[in-house]
Amino acid sequence: MKIIKLFVIHMLLLSSFQTLAFSITTKDVSTPEGTAAVINLNINDSSNLLEFAIVPDDALDSEKFTLNGEGRDLIPYTLTFEATAFNQRRGSIPGKNIYKVKVRASLTTSIGKWDIFTETVDKIITVTVEKFRITTADVSTPENRHTTIRLTTDQDSLEDVDIIFSIPSSGADIDKFELSGFDNRNLLFNSTDFEAREDHTYSVEVTARRTDTDGTTTKTTTKTITVTVTDIVDDEAPTNIQITNVNLTAGHPAIAPIGILSADDKDTEASKLIFTTDSIGFTIVKGEKGYKLMTTKTIADGTVVTVTASDGTHSTDKDFVIKVRAVEESLTINMKDNFFTPKNKNREITLVVNQAGVSFFIIDNPDSKFTLNATPPAIATKLIFKATEYDNDDNGKNSYSVKIGATKGEGDNKKTVEKILTVTVQNTVDEDDEDDEGTEDTGGSGKEKGPVKAGNAEVTAQAVRKESKSASKLLLSKVGKTLMGRL
Repeated sequence: MKIIKLFVIHMLLLSSFQTLAFSITTKDVSTPEGTAAVINLNINDSSNLLEFAIVPDDALDSEKFTLNGEGRDLIPYTLTFEATAFNQRRGSIPGKNIYKVKVRASLTTSIGKWDIFTETVDKIITVTVEKFRITTADVSTPENRHTTIRLTTDQDSLEDVDIIFSIPSSGADIDKFELSGFDNRNLLFNSTDFEAREDHTYSVEVTARRTDTDGTTTKTTTKTITVTVTDIVDDEAPTNIQITNVNLTAGHPAIAPIGILSADDKDTEASKLIFTTDSIGFTIVKGEKGYKLMTTKTIADGTVVTVTASDGTHSTDKDFVIKVRAVEESLTINMKDNFFTPKNKNREITLVVNQAGVSFFIIDNPDSKFTLNATPPAIATKLIFKATEYDNDDNGKNSYSVKIGATKGEGDNKKTVEKILTVTVQNTVDEDDEDDEGTEDTGGSGKEKGPVKAGNAEVTAQAVRKESKSASKLLLSKVGKTLMGRL
């Protein structure tokens, strides 16, 4: 009876193990050509009494595989497939880049002290050797949108490998593509309108060049990448109509340009938009820089012109007010160029311009003889020449120049004018004004010459003053003598 009971228990346990039969769960793999593959061997159970083995089979590729590991020592089993070229097998046999090996797993189970059961299971594992290839897929993009396409290959994850991409310099659609100068893996597709052509597709041939960092192996592969431009439903009119200028000058010619027109449209290129006007006195013409608004007659200040922008399906209007401005007088410095001063005398020169609100400044002062009479220059009104000794040498320097500037306004309305002024030091002394700090000249707008000759009015006046003084002294001397004689 006891023997029958043990037999029944044994059969039940055996039936249970058969019901829970184990299997190898390792999946098939692929690897780039020339790259070894390490495959982890696994089952649907865990046991330290598990062993793997390669089952020899002449119909398979057992010689390409190596088994490593030790189940009893808890070292995981791995199967290594040796690096293989894509075209290592000759001929055109289908699947010649596919390699197979049969692996057997043995699982030993103990029941009680004496009963030991060993189960085995086989599986054929397949390794596919993949040729170096570009894996980037074709893309689609909405019309009028710049698109960046990331270039990839099946060997991007490999270490010690450099991959460089290139595209040809010519081709039907080459003007639509370019490689980024910052990242060679970014292929840029330029925005394109859906209606640009009927097939809406653009293609470019991309070449990838793989080089091992040690320089021993170089491979190339090519793929044509296609971009399909999709349509955006055109249910909106152009927006944001703008013009570069709305100003005219009084007395402008009957036919005069005003400004360049532009607008935004989400599904139409700017160059495809159309601008028109029905306003009297205006016309719109298309040129190299776009649509230009022009007059057809003299326009009064405040005239309104209505511009229509259309994408071919929808249109919108916008009014612009044209401003007519009087011609503004140009800024000028209304002064003579040359001035004269006695030696050792400061000279004040009043700065004169034809407009108010002007600031003066010194541009070039090579001899450091000139200064403005105030700081900041916005309130300066005079140029000061520093008192200087007369140079008696034959080639002595007695003329000093300064470049001054006058400015008015800010930004686009800023006006600036320059002028060079010269002061000549003369070998004369103003005896009537020996203690005066300087003399002043209002500048004027003439070209009067300075007192450089005896016949000049200023020198003559100085001579008259000297003679008058001498006569006065002589008269006083005579009167003094007469009085003394009488005494």
